[in-house]
Amino acid sequence: MSEEEFPQISDLEPGKQNLGLKAKIVSLQQRKIKNDKGETVYFYGILGDRTGTVSFTAWAFPATIQAGDVVEIKNCSTKEYNNVNRVYIDARTEVILRPGEEMEVKRTFKELKIKDLTTSNPYVSIEGRISGVREKEMERNGEKLQLFYGDLEDDTGKIRLSSFGKPLKEGETVRIEGAKVSEYNGRLRLTINDKTRVLPTKLPFEITERILNIVDINGPLGGITVQGFAVNMGQKSGLVMRCSECNQKLDDLRCPDHPEAPFVYDLFAYFTVDDGTGHLQCTGGKFPLLPLLGIKAEEFVPSNKSISRRGILTLLEERIPGRPFIIGGDLVKSQVGLSMRIREIRPMDEEFLKKFSRMLEADFQ
Repeated sequence: MSEEEFPQISDLEPGKQNLGLKAKIVSLQQRKIKNDKGETVYFYGILGDRTGTVSFTAWAFPATIQAGDVVEIKNCSTKEYNNVNRVYIDARTEVILRPGEEMEVKRTFKELKIKDLTTSNPYVSIEGRISGVREKEMERNGEKLQLFYGDLEDDTGKIRLSSFGKPLKEGETVRIEGAKVSEYNGRLRLTINDKTRVLPTKLPFEITERILNIVDINGPLGGITVQGFAVNMGQKSGLVMRCSECNQKLDDLRCPDHPEAPFVYDLFAYFTVDDGTGHLQCTGGKFPLLPLLGIKAEEFVPSNKSISRRGILTLLEERIPGRPFIIGGDLVKSQVGLSMRIREIRPMDEEFLKKFSRMLEADFQ
């Protein structure tokens, strides 16, 4: 098949079978999944040509082929998944290396808000404000690089942002073209590399408190706020003791690694919040929860004999279940789904509660 006879990636449509493609492997990763039949490995990544890029999934892939190689693919198919067209490679598909060939790839970047980011669209254009900038020196391939990292936020959420070599400026509002979306430790993050464009811009929106309906949350975002009633507080909630040296949770009063270090107090509570559109599990520690319990940080110490396990659990049971809250924090993805790590929790005031009640009434009419 000549070059002209291969379909272009920009022309691919969902629902096609027995396709032949010629493309460059832009990225290639693998993942293990466990099911009733045991452990299975599948491969995923991005194919590209001079017209654009497309994601692919493969249940088998030649070990000799790597990212950067040009390949010919016989008998693949296309299918729409999560509103994104993908190429599927199965047992009938042949992936043939075209050694020595080069191919220019046109990168196409979908313009998205932070709340809509997923790894299904690995390269995106996005606008937002940079905050929390830090930097450190690191070594990559024998060369020293400056790593800049912080957060990018818009009117829908907040996400971790890393940049290799390109400085990030605190408070700058930018348009980023070609940022890479990935997932690390259950959280989404954006990465800027040498091919990413970072342009100063004036944002067409205001960044304020982001209160989302739980039903509209799609992935592990940061810096969001939900509202609703707390229900079903977990049985393991309560007073926690930690090693003052390594912060490890202690089952008794001594840390096995630092037996001479004194212990300190911490709090842990987890509960479900329901806003009428869905529910979300929330977990919190002492910094957001102590103000809710009416305890000052300097009072929350082992030398204060008024602090006890029973007393803390009683306060948690009195102040959380069945009450309406506004809760801000970061979402994390685990095997059981999304949960929120609380940064701030505050009771709804009377005016806010009336608005929330009217919203729930409208949903049920």
